[in-house]
Amino acid sequence: MDNLTTTQIDRLHNLIRRSPVFSGMRVALHHDHVEVLEPEQLELSFAPVFDAVEGAPMSEWADLVDDRLERMIKAVTGGSPELDGPTEDLLGRIYARVRPIEGSPVEWWKYAPEIAPGLLLVLALDHPDRIAILNDEQIARHDFDRLAQAGMENLCGQLPDRYATSGEVHLFQGNDYVASTVLVMPYVVEAVTGSPDCPFGTLVAMPNHGTMLFHVLHEANAARAAMREIAEVAAEEYEASQRSGPAPVSRQVYWWSPEAGYLVPVAHLADGGTGVIGDDLVTDFSPEFLDLLDSL
Repeated sequence: MDNLTTTQIDRLHNLIRRSPVFSGMRVALHHDHVEVLEPEQLELSFAPVFDAVEGAPMSEWADLVDDRLERMIKAVTGGSPELDGPTEDLLGRIYARVRPIEGSPVEWWKYAPEIAPGLLLVLALDHPDRIAILNDEQIARHDFDRLAQAGMENLCGQLPDRYATSGEVHLFQGNDYVASTVLVMPYVVEAVTGSPDCPFGTLVAMPNHGTMLFHVLHEANAARAAMREIAEVAAEEYEASQRSGPAPVSRQVYWWSPEAGYLVPVAHLADGGTGVIGDDLVTDFSPEFLDLLDSL
């Protein structure tokens, strides 16, 4: 929103007000959100709508606005009647999922913990033609811990369509849950190396929902080389996903540690960046990660 001119913001407000998505509804526009008054009471933040049109020609804005509003309304109103039934009937279709905060209606997902700066762990119900992220009201009908456990277990059954290695960097690509397998990293490491042991953790990136790269940490020079390679591929895949394909997640390289429940950003590729490895690799090492590199 900060990148938009007053004229562009007024144009977006007008497109939102006149969107056919709100046909049959009574709505009120406010400074930063639209309020649906009838037939249901909803509040939809403008932020995801503004993100949807960022960088797009104004001639395409109307369709982008309508598409984003329609998806937002579907997400918050459910569209999954099975969620009114017993929890047992849901467990086989629930998945834990990584979701960027940017462009997301986070006000509906207060249950979702932050697993990295700007990334949430949400729970999703898998449909044949779509993925529906559960909102707070839907979570409240069931037991979050039970759903989350099932969501993690179901991720372990998601095999990538493509697996490749380059040196000590491993690449997974496939369906819309591949990136979220970062949430079950010990399983991923064991599936690739034959052992779940990774006492120093891994370097990992999830540039889009269909891609994950990782390197098992064991030696400092290998870690630095892998960091650059992962950052380069992550940047390429992230940019490609901005145009088409799976939705983008993050261009960052993270440090995953077995003892921590949080992904720590350590590097990303950027033009004109300055870092300890190369001009275009921007690094931001925590004291703990620096100590780890020194000890390897």
